[in-house]
Amino acid sequence: MVVSAATINPEAGTHPVPGDQRALDAALCAGGTCWRRFPYLAERYGERGLRFTMSDSAWLATLAGVSMAEVAGQVFWLRGVLATRGIPSMILQTHLEILSEALDAAIPDGHAAHGKLRLAAVGLRDARLAHISDAQAAALSGAFDSTAPAEWRSRLPDTALLLASAVADETDGCTGAAAALSGWLTDTRRFPAEWAEAVRATAAQAHLYAG
Repeated sequence: MVVSAATINPEAGTHPVPGDQRALDAALCAGGTCWRRFPYLAERYGERGLRFTMSDSAWLATLAGVSMAEVAGQVFWLRGVLATRGIPSMILQTHLEILSEALDAAIPDGHAAHGKLRLAAVGLRDARLAHISDAQAAALSGAFDSTAPAEWRSRLPDTALLLASAVADETDGCTGAAAALSGWLTDTRRFPAEWAEAVRATAAQAHLYAG
């Protein structure tokens, strides 16, 4: 049985979420965990963003009940939607990993079905690594940390990794993904000039890595 996402987030529409309370609770827990893992989400999207994270998490949980081909198609569709709104695929990948673990803990006999979410996460990771390797992303992060203001690095950890992911997403076909993230991160009405310059330098180097 499935119910509407509107029961969680009135703005989310009528897409399905699990009717099994165990799966729904696990999905909401996973959404909260992913939200806390990336402080950027709260900084940029606020409470409205949290509501969409929760309804998206619940919808993602329903994909365990469809074919792997459909899971992959839906996840990569969502990647495109989110990336062009400033949410790189690294976040979606992490969300799927957290969600599959939460579902396994809540419904152990569904491990095989939940594995489809793990495979989709691997697909996102592989698509990203085809353009920017983990070693290159680590180099970007090290360079960024050496120049960006410490206060904002503490407030927005993983910024360089998110930039690398956004550039990789764009190179992989998500047009506008890099600008959707870097444009917000370089707004000097919000951030100091030193931070904006570090973001621009990191994004430029990421584009060079991605070719």
